[in-house]
Amino acid sequence: MTNIVIITSNALRHDYMRIMFGLNQEINVLKSYVETPINKDSKRDLSSVEESHFLAREKTELDFFSDIVFSSEDNSNPMDIEKNKINDQNYIDEIQKLGPDLIITFGCCIIREKLLQAFKDKIINVHLGISPYYLGAGTNFISIVNNDFQCTGYTFMYMDRGIDTGEIIHQARAEVYLFDNIHQIGNRLIKNMVHDFIKLVSNLHSIKKMLPITTNIDPIICFNRDATELKTIELYNNFSNGAVKLFLANKEEIESRYPIIEQSFLKKIL
Repeated sequence: MTNIVIITSNALRHDYMRIMFGLNQEINVLKSYVETPINKDSKRDLSSVEESHFLAREKTELDFFSDIVFSSEDNSNPMDIEKNKINDQNYIDEIQKLGPDLIITFGCCIIREKLLQAFKDKIINVHLGISPYYLGAGTNFISIVNNDFQCTGYTFMYMDRGIDTGEIIHQARAEVYLFDNIHQIGNRLIKNMVHDFIKLVSNLHSIKKMLPITTNIDPIICFNRDATELKTIELYNNFSNGAVKLFLANKEEIESRYPIIEQSFLKKIL
């Protein structure tokens, strides 16, 4: 039995992740710290295009995650906390008293030095993006805007002080099918990621240290502010203009130029 603490956010996709962990018989979720956004009123006004984009994401999350979230027992012991407060000393002390074997993070704030040092090499983060090609926030959005479907995916890594610079444990690309839209690709990826994350935590003894990726491709650093109205329009134009079909026609050749790190027990068998 592996004892874990979860640090995450409060969207339906995050609820799905922690509830699925709580349902696993080989994992004991000691506590889930669920961050709630602050200063909602300070966010910029969204255009109608952006509002439609986020509404579609919300509705598609219902399609992918609501069956579990709304009908399953929640054994993840959730507690709402204000965003960024997890770095306060009282929460660090509380987690140390819980004594987890591992902390897992998904969609939470930046973890600061004190908590990192208290659980050195015991915090595994999932980065929704393929490192080192795309780093930062909203990476899968920008990778698809750029028609880089081969860089759309997730990365499990040991957390360090950098932004998505920790030692990579395992990566997987998004499954992309003809006639997909961005929300189907993104939420299918998250569903697959959660399945693999649970398998990873259940098989910590099977993790092998992997050599880092060697590439001459310069990383693209992404920020939330990059998801502009113009980028959102460009994104949907890509899908309308057959970007998925073009990628699938050249998938093997494109992916071969962007190697990823895979644990053998998590590697997808095609």
